[in-house]
Amino acid sequence: MVMDAGVDFRALGRLKPLSWLAPDQIKRLAMEAHLIRTIRGEPIFTGGEEAKRIFVLLSGAAKLQLDNAGQRVLVGLLGPGEVFGLTALLGQPTHVFKCEAFSDCSSAALAPETFIDIVLGVPLERAKHVLDMTMGRWWSMVVRYSSFVGLGLRERLASALLEIASKFGVQDARGTLLTVRLTHADLAELVGASRQRTTEQLSEFERERAILRDGRRLIVVPARMAKMSQLTHFDPSRNRVLEHASK
Repeated sequence: MVMDAGVDFRALGRLKPLSWLAPDQIKRLAMEAHLIRTIRGEPIFTGGEEAKRIFVLLSGAAKLQLDNAGQRVLVGLLGPGEVFGLTALLGQPTHVFKCEAFSDCSSAALAPETFIDIVLGVPLERAKHVLDMTMGRWWSMVVRYSSFVGLGLRERLASALLEIASKFGVQDARGTLLTVRLTHADLAELVGASRQRTTEQLSEFERERAILRDGRRLIVVPARMAKMSQLTHFDPSRNRVLEHASK
């Protein structure tokens, strides 16, 4: 991968997805960006790498992948004009996906705060709140369903329970108490398994003390549940999943 200062504003201006921007915005993006040239097979960024740039693909093709328990999952192909590296806009510290050059390609790389200032004219911190409210949950779904490929029911169900705990849980001395009531049928539908197999797996989690029962309510024990899933870190002080495993 080769990085140069500056991008030809005419190359940016020819990209259809950016055609709605004013000429002065295109020129500012070109001045602030670094040109990255990547040959086929080389990474533009990898999963677990610090998310400090946003990218615009100028030419060629790139692919988003998820390394999942030794299996590489192709999430999608990117074409010219597409913006990627969205983790940096959502305030997450590291990239979840790996982005690799599918063909020789070139990209414009910018600091996320610079990109948002030029495109929207607002501080990045304000934009993050809007992005988190809108695309944040959809991003989580993309990550979850991508990570499910190649996983067994045990790992899928553990990951789903941790995600539910991060959204609908309150801290308890025993773990994270779920405030939403889910039937076994609901959980089975969520992870794409039969109700019977889901019930059997939940019983196994109970035997392993990864989940506890409080009457009809469910308590997730994050430290134990995380070992059974592809999620590597659940922060009980913030009651949320912070990052996904990159293997």
